[in-house]
Amino acid sequence: MLRAVFARTLKAGVTYEQFMQAWVPQDLDGDYPAKVSVARNVADDRQVITILELDMSMAQFEERRAVLTRPDALERLAGIVETTELQGVYEDVYTLPVR
Repeated sequence: MLRAVFARTLKAGVTYEQFMQAWVPQDLDGDYPAKVSVARNVADDRQVITILELDMSMAQFEERRAVLTRPDALERLAGIVETTELQGVYEDVYTLPVR
């Protein structure tokens, strides 16, 4: 299992809807290869964390990376994101079981 994780601070006045429109692919046909969570920081509602859970290998991720966002997502995000504090792809090493 891989997780792509991004922590970003949105520019003042930017809505979550604008943020989602900036990177979510337009033509999702129900075959999106990841579970996506977007959450806001309860202490600073301009800070959002995005986590994509990908049940695939790193090689498969590299092959499918282009379909995970809009082709122009970086340009679109540049207009609404003030800073990106964290970004990376992480591989699971341990999961605590739910009781």
